[in-house]
Amino acid sequence: MTWWCAATGAPWTWSWQAFPGVWLVVILVAGSYALALRRRATPPAADDDRPVAAREVLLFGLGVLALWAGLDWPVGLLAAGYLLSARTAQYLLFVLVAPPLLLLGMPRWLLRRLLRRPLALALARRYSRPLPPLLLYNAVLIGVHLPPVVEVAGGSQLTSFAVDMLVIGSGLVFWWPALARLPELAPMGYPGRIGYLLLSVFVPTVPAVFYTYARYPIYRLYELAPRVSGIPAVADQQVAGLMMKTIGGLILFTVMSVMFFRWHRIERDGEAPAREAAP
Repeated sequence: MTWWCAATGAPWTWSWQAFPGVWLVVILVAGSYALALRRRATPPAADDDRPVAAREVLLFGLGVLALWAGLDWPVGLLAAGYLLSARTAQYLLFVLVAPPLLLLGMPRWLLRRLLRRPLALALARRYSRPLPPLLLYNAVLIGVHLPPVVEVAGGSQLTSFAVDMLVIGSGLVFWWPALARLPELAPMGYPGRIGYLLLSVFVPTVPAVFYTYARYPIYRLYELAPRVSGIPAVADQQVAGLMMKTIGGLILFTVMSVMFFRWHRIERDGEAPAREAAP
């Protein structure tokens, strides 16, 4: 039974294929969120426990759609055994698009409910500091792009599922300190968060450089895969490198720009009362 996207070696066709495992994951994520909102106790006990905003529901829904787009046909299947560029697009969705949307879509009261257990709270506090998530994120990034890992993951549904979940988890961990969702965890200020994201820009350039400038296919899986629309393996690899470098960097620099302007606005608004109070 085909329940998850994996390489089959069959010629590519644009005929739709069903992957029940993907649907189950998406339904579990969306259903758990909806159930949590429905079971929330009312009336709110504090200002922070306000009813969920429509913006938060929209952001979480967009995050679920980003996950679905990366996991399901056609991107998921193309990424598993046909195009390295599709695998790169999938990686960007799993790490830089879906996780921040999911975290921003979760109200603080829901995050606090998820962190009720001492171990969960201790991990959340530890990964609010920049070094642990940065190390984990970069280790996963390098690990899942190693040729042996790519070859093994592509040919097995179970391994492909495990790698996909690992990458999504690393994305959630990576964005946790950058978004600073819970003030009681003493998160970094905007300068620290901007610096944190800036440091994360450099390591993805390593696979991007190899993809862009290699004169031969790096992965046997994509070299021997049936061609899609006649795209050569080397050209596909070069497109993957450009995507990793440009699109990934663009997303991070856009977020850093938003943070910078928010930081500037806070500093400006804080200085105005001080000037008015000065003799």
